[in-house]
Amino acid sequence: MSGGLCPSKSTVYISNLPFSLTNNDLHKILQKYGRVVKVTIVKDKETHQSRGVAFVLFLERESAFKCVRALNRKELFGRTLKCSIAKDNGRTTEFIRRKYYTDKTQCYECGEIGHLSYVCPNNLLGDREPEKKKKKKRFQRDDEYVFI
Repeated sequence: MSGGLCPSKSTVYISNLPFSLTNNDLHKILQKYGRVVKVTIVKDKETHQSRGVAFVLFLERESAFKCVRALNRKELFGRTLKCSIAKDNGRTTEFIRRKYYTDKTQCYECGEIGHLSYVCPNNLLGDREPEKKKKKKRFQRDDEYVFI
């Protein structure tokens, strides 16, 4: 894998986003620049409304740079985006840590019951297919199983 998964070099900071965009919408917009690992739109802790800022982790560093070159100072839904490689302030792991949702009956985006965020009615750009989980390869060596 060229570029590697170095969060401080493959994470993009985007500001001045339209407040109505969801994580899924942003994922759909940015996937043309490379494999998106995670999208985190920063939300107000009390109201859960978007603050118009997001961190996007790409699998490869070059994809992050390509995204910045393409989107910085571009207009999206009437707003001029500001886009740069995120500065590592020591809090990177907070934004890239995989979250495990034990209650899968409630949508992460809108909080309603009966659907997940992939198919939330609030997604302006429509539904998105959930990521397929990769199965770990297993092979036997010297009477023991090795996981890779």
